[in-house]
Amino acid sequence: MPVALRALLIVILWVLCGVGIHSLPSGATPRFAEAPPSQEKAASPVFLTEAINPDQGLPMVHVAALAKTPDGILHCVWYGGSAECRPDVKIYLSQKEPGGRWTQPVSIMTREQAEWDLGRPVQGLGNALLIAGQDGTLRLLFVTIAMGKWSGSQLNSSVSKDGGLTWSRAEHLTLSPFFNLSELVRNRPVPLHDGGWCVPIYQEFLGKFAELLWLSNEGVWRKSRVAGGCSVFQPSVVPTSADSAVSLMRDYTKARKVQISNTSDGGLSWSQARPTTLPNPDAGISGLPLGNNRILIAYNDSPKDRSDLSLALSSDGGRNWSKLVSLLHEEGASFAYPYLFPTSDGMIQLAYTWKGRELRLISFNESWLNDQAARSGKP
Repeated sequence: MPVALRALLIVILWVLCGVGIHSLPSGATPRFAEAPPSQEKAASPVFLTEAINPDQGLPMVHVAALAKTPDGILHCVWYGGSAECRPDVKIYLSQKEPGGRWTQPVSIMTREQAEWDLGRPVQGLGNALLIAGQDGTLRLLFVTIAMGKWSGSQLNSSVSKDGGLTWSRAEHLTLSPFFNLSELVRNRPVPLHDGGWCVPIYQEFLGKFAELLWLSNEGVWRKSRVAGGCSVFQPSVVPTSADSAVSLMRDYTKARKVQISNTSDGGLSWSQARPTTLPNPDAGISGLPLGNNRILIAYNDSPKDRSDLSLALSSDGGRNWSKLVSLLHEEGASFAYPYLFPTSDGMIQLAYTWKGRELRLISFNESWLNDQAARSGKP
């Protein structure tokens, strides 16, 4: 075998096996700090819907992500343009003050700006995520495409200290040993006890890999792997205690089921992914802890398409699931990429892509969830 081919095969095996990416933040074992949404026993059921960007007028908008700063302002980021992976795609931000309306979307990152900041060619932009610090700082994590489509993606970071008005020069995150290709971000970051963050990410080069990005207070990052092997990706991490969590994952196999993995050591190691009873049409999902070992999931209740957006509940840490309610259903339509986010007022926010043309938000509280559980006859 030629030396060059042998070297290439070694590198490919390195990527597939995840060699060199399992080092977690130095010091003590990571501990999750997320608390379930607060719930007043006497609270009345609340269920509200609204459009985040009703008049944006773009052919395509996609993949909303939420964050809330200590001043109570809710922030939403997404990408939009003529179509996925096109050069005209930009990353947009809208904000909502308590009791107010969503602001007109503003572009906070373009392909041209990313090229200038990073000093390298950028073909297009993709998924974006926000992390809100206790000091009001907003960190933007976003995808740039260096070549091809998602397999040629890379992950970058920028920071705003003035509520999203201005942003620091984007910084490239070096995460992959194979030309640093195919690193994407998707689901809600989980806070850690030490002030850092556990950020679900994934890889789509030479397979599908569910991974975690560990961010420290100092901005240092490391990566570890949940699962891989052309089967599951886009993890949603749901802590059930300081040391335990489940990872709910998108299915890339013929099983077409939401996949789940467990950790009991703060994310140092994970069990082998296994299918739940919930269907998954190779589509994004989002999970959220509700306390008392209960987990809420937003998902597409179909093995074949995204025409139904539903909520399901597990009362035993993810072992068993019961569908609560179908939020949206329309044959041939697409209600995609749900993003569950808890706010300190006891509300749960659910952002999603509506038919590829608009981003919408559903807000509800746990009393409303309890009503749905009672109507469905589920505990």
